[in-house]
Amino acid sequence: MNQYCQNRTGLFGVVIDAAKCVGLMLMMCALINCSATESHLLVSKSTPQNLNQNSQGTQIAFLADVHLHDIYAAPMSGRDNTDLQKVNLENSFPKELGTQAPLLMRSMQAQLTSTRLFNENFFVFRAALDDIAKRGIKLVALPGDFSDDGQPANVKALARILDEYHTRYGMRFFAITGNHDPVRPFGRPGGKPNFLAADGKEVAIYSPDHTRCINNQAWFCMNDIREWGYHDIMQTLKSHGFSAHAQDVLYETPFSSAEFEQRGWQWCDQTSCIFMPDASYLVEPIKDVWLLAIDANVYIPKGKYAERNFKGSGNAGYNALLTYKPQLLQWIKSVVKRAKAENKRLIAFSHFPMADFYDNTQPQLENLFGKTSNQLKRMPLSSTTEALNATGLKLHMAGHMHLYDIAVPENHTGLVNIQVPSLAAYQPGYSIVTLNPHHEAIVETVIQKEVAQFDTLFPIYFKEWQQRQRHGQSLWNKSILASEDYLAFTEAHLKEVVRQRYVGKEWPNALATFIKSHTIGDVFNNAICSVGANTIPDEVASQPAMVLAYDYYKLRNAGAFANIAGREKWYISSTNEEGFKACKTPNPNELQHLLADFLSLLHNAALATDSTEIIVKGV
Repeated sequence: MNQYCQNRTGLFGVVIDAAKCVGLMLMMCALINCSATESHLLVSKSTPQNLNQNSQGTQIAFLADVHLHDIYAAPMSGRDNTDLQKVNLENSFPKELGTQAPLLMRSMQAQLTSTRLFNENFFVFRAALDDIAKRGIKLVALPGDFSDDGQPANVKALARILDEYHTRYGMRFFAITGNHDPVRPFGRPGGKPNFLAADGKEVAIYSPDHTRCINNQAWFCMNDIREWGYHDIMQTLKSHGFSAHAQDVLYETPFSSAEFEQRGWQWCDQTSCIFMPDASYLVEPIKDVWLLAIDANVYIPKGKYAERNFKGSGNAGYNALLTYKPQLLQWIKSVVKRAKAENKRLIAFSHFPMADFYDNTQPQLENLFGKTSNQLKRMPLSSTTEALNATGLKLHMAGHMHLYDIAVPENHTGLVNIQVPSLAAYQPGYSIVTLNPHHEAIVETVIQKEVAQFDTLFPIYFKEWQQRQRHGQSLWNKSILASEDYLAFTEAHLKEVVRQRYVGKEWPNALATFIKSHTIGDVFNNAICSVGANTIPDEVASQPAMVLAYDYYKLRNAGAFANIAGREKWYISSTNEEGFKACKTPNPNELQHLLADFLSLLHNAALATDSTEIIVKGV
């Protein structure tokens, strides 16, 4: 009981100590038989709005994993003189061509070992909002990781951009938290070792309270890259979902108050209790349309609760939510029940997936790469998905994985989970939900190919490449700087991530070594029984085997949007797991097994490409 001692602050009083917490829990369970309370908060009620209703129906855009990084947050004379006087570095920051504005940017090397871009997000976010404005869409949801790491510079920049588009186009924005915002529930020192100096060198920039700054081991120290906690993030973005708006027909939270200080849970161990913030809310921005924003972050305490030391929420997700936030699940059930009774159109969104996002290939991935590979810790358990389906939700828009995927129940009824692609990765895009008059939600995904200024920083990256070459450091493929558009840039980014991170560090050594030094034909010929080798045309067989690796991650990340020059048909027809199982090669060696396992995985990825549009009934 101590482990799960939580309550709704304000409804049952503030828990002072563990003993009182347990007593209240026992009393509450006796009174309500541990069932969900129907209490909820109606914060505001106003005249129904006709915002964003047209002949197509009501439309809502979902932009997940924006990871906004404000490249213009570098200190400047006249604005940050105090910081600049401490160290004479003003001219050491990279400068934007033309304006000569100093830039706070991460290195290309950092980008090419990460699942996301950092610097270009500033440009692609605006491009996506411009596209949404042209479509006349007024409602925009942000399912978490809207900032790089919840830093003041980036959250403030996001607020300015959202304010601008609200003023110019009348857009309403509805943000919910992700594992990067906040990184931990309460503020803490921040920074990174791989920002760029003007000469192309990677440098360490941290907040003044970080040990790197305290010990004079940082190149520069600035407060704006500290990592904010819940309170500062919600306060800064209060006009964009985290508090009631005058236009809202309804706004509620799972708690007895919409005040930030009252929105959270009491968690207790044997000796003390902590207050854990929760940003969840329900809003009716226009008549009969309900947007359910679920804060699925779970920061599991490390050690005693009184020490206020927490794990990050990246691998926790809904698996942990069922244990640490059970009341939130009961509130969701209440929302679904009321939406049905009142004939509301309900769409849920949060940062974390509610269902399988790898098209049922988890056993294959575990067998080939290991149980902790491919971010498999983030995979919802089947029991977790069943519990979420039992809430009655029909449609959930998620992020976190930086890929596009649709998970539909086997019986085609119940919860549909849409993985909204990230604008910061291949293929970059966002999703639009159209609510038609027939209680159907049409979900389509838009790829953001063109982005003005996407190549603004290329000359600076080239200086970085030259710097690395001069100092004998590992070199990234500079052909990325020849990308003709933003889509090509994200494809080149993915290829380098595959080369440097996935194949380079995460694959079994024998498989990685073979793939890097052979052709596609060699892979098929050396797999068990050479299954499919005779069906691959010469123009495909002669290509480097790394193309197979690139194609797999393209298919996995982008589904039907992936462009692999028609090779998917060969992967589907030439190899499958059953073919390898039927083969009776005597004593196949490890490499033969590894190649066969990878080709089976590639076969399934090519076979499971999700449609670019889906209709969800009953929404």
